[in-house]
Amino acid sequence: MKKMIRRAYRFWKICSIVFLFSCNQKNSGSAENKLLDQTGLDSTVRPQDDFFHYVNGGWIKKTDIPASEATWGAGALLYQNTTQNLKNLIDSCAKLNAAKGTNEQKVGDFYTSAMDSAGIEKKGFSPLQTDLQRIASLQSPKDILHEVALEYNLGISALMNFYANQDDKNSEQVVAHFDQGGLGLPNKDYYTKKDSATVNIRNAYLSYIAKIFTLSGDSATAKQGAASVMKIENALAIASKTPVELRDPEGNYHKISIAELENKASNLNWRELLDQLGVKQDTVLMGQPGFYTALSGLLQSAPISDWKNYLRFHFIDNYAPYLDSRFVNANFEMSKLLTGQKELQPRWKRMTALTDAQLGDALGQLYVKKYFPPEAKQRILDLVNNLQETYKERIQKLSWMSDSTKQKALLKLNAIAKKIGYPDKWKDYSSVEITKDDVIQNLKNTGHFTYRYNVNKIGKPVDRSEWFMTPPTIDAYYNPYTNDINFPAGILQPPFFYANGDDALNYGAIGIVIGHEITHGFDDQGRQYDAKGNLKSWWLPADSANFRKKANLVVEQYNHSIVIDTLHINGELTQGENIADIGGVAIAYEAFKKTEEGKSTEKIDGLTPDQRFFVAYAEIWRSKWRPEFERRIVMTNPHSTPKYRVNNPISDNPAFYEAFNVKPGDKMYRPDSLRAQVW
Repeated sequence: MKKMIRRAYRFWKICSIVFLFSCNQKNSGSAENKLLDQTGLDSTVRPQDDFFHYVNGGWIKKTDIPASEATWGAGALLYQNTTQNLKNLIDSCAKLNAAKGTNEQKVGDFYTSAMDSAGIEKKGFSPLQTDLQRIASLQSPKDILHEVALEYNLGISALMNFYANQDDKNSEQVVAHFDQGGLGLPNKDYYTKKDSATVNIRNAYLSYIAKIFTLSGDSATAKQGAASVMKIENALAIASKTPVELRDPEGNYHKISIAELENKASNLNWRELLDQLGVKQDTVLMGQPGFYTALSGLLQSAPISDWKNYLRFHFIDNYAPYLDSRFVNANFEMSKLLTGQKELQPRWKRMTALTDAQLGDALGQLYVKKYFPPEAKQRILDLVNNLQETYKERIQKLSWMSDSTKQKALLKLNAIAKKIGYPDKWKDYSSVEITKDDVIQNLKNTGHFTYRYNVNKIGKPVDRSEWFMTPPTIDAYYNPYTNDINFPAGILQPPFFYANGDDALNYGAIGIVIGHEITHGFDDQGRQYDAKGNLKSWWLPADSANFRKKANLVVEQYNHSIVIDTLHINGELTQGENIADIGGVAIAYEAFKKTEEGKSTEKIDGLTPDQRFFVAYAEIWRSKWRPEFERRIVMTNPHSTPKYRVNNPISDNPAFYEAFNVKPGDKMYRPDSLRAQVW
């Protein structure tokens, strides 16, 4: 189900797609400290020429991506194991016959309804008929906006991008945010680029819209209806900013009064719209005012029949993966053009993920009880503290930053809150009605709960204890608005973290993840927020100029990284993540050198501690991607692809040169003047 979309710069994670890593190791108790998988090495590649393929090339050569996956690797295998654990928990809930209203009842019954393929096939399209009759009855722009507000109350992000979050410049208050939205394809570039791959996707999307109309009983005008939807989306895309433009926090901050909005975008009937959305404020934050000016004009210029087609398609598309097989298959045929998948994942995997997405805290409580030992939390905290202290020392030694700005940077660093494993407070789902036999209604009910939970925060103080990932998530993030780093239980397991593993292994894997997230507080975007999470200038101008000079070297380095054919990494789009990768490696290595193993030269399995550190890092990015998925990531995602997440940061690090004897003339070698190191 589509989620409320946050701004492109809302959160920074080590990985926004969880299927990026690979590892075929299993936890083996006392042998844990040896768990580097050297069977995946490619001896035909010199580590001095391509470290990613040296460590992972053997595995890549002998590995086929499963037909149901877009990528395969450590994250996919870890995700698969975690999903199986979640399914086991859910199955036990479904068999419990738990008391109505308990988390176990809601989790078990939601999953049962989602797995009821026979019942879903029998119902066919009927679960949406009443909704589509309502859309068909719309007669005016005012009615269109009323429908948009109604859909938001069901958890559907319709036409625009509305959500509740902190005021960037007053981090103690939650306010209403409005950003660009309304597109069915990933972003503006998919509507404007002229290359053959993008044009093919656009044409396929047009056909998909027509297919959805045909399946819903409107074959006679399906093509005409699809063209009208595409016309609206093209207009919205033209009015939208690019992914790179969305990376500018100041450029996307506009506090606007409702009175002013009524003048600039009057056709949106702002007071009535906000009332229907449940917002009681005189001002809102708007990321891209130009989008709403264009939308206001479009509401009047586009025929009501076109708007009804637009809303009808997107409403059906939102639920298509959970309707009968005709809609599921049509939706998959479109999505696989962006992922390269050959077949659908098994239903149990898809519906387990859906249960986690819709009832995350209910399922998360059960997960951490069984799968996250308390001692793991303390070990991670020890690692975080060591890296934080190391970061402090590095800031103090910076030659390019003034003492004045250093003191403010240290204030921010010391103020970072550390959230590990799971939240201290869980969401209360007692008001959510869940039944065993109606997955669409269950989605509407959970969607409504999530929407009301979020919108009810507007105008209230910020809850800094809140999490934005569920506990089983294999990911991590830094939140600039609360200045905290977050490590869900899901990522705190092999191959990222070994509870009994040696320091080279853990600092090279989860240590770099930790360093990456801390560095996000000081990347090109994060550095614009102060210790309390306010968008506020706290740098001296000369220090900002020095930062930009160093950051531009990062941008230039990644701009030259070729992914497919002539497709390059977008250094501007990936700037923040690349700075964090480079910083994460540097900070984690220096923290590792404070440990007993870091000070030692004793070899394990023929590798020195320093070599194990770098190999451990390369192994967490061991992965294989389908070209379609790789192209999509380069066009939409602020992270670089795995090869460059390994090779570029370590080629900027002097310790790598010493560990693997890298010399001028080697392909991994960069002259000092071209080594990008901000922090």
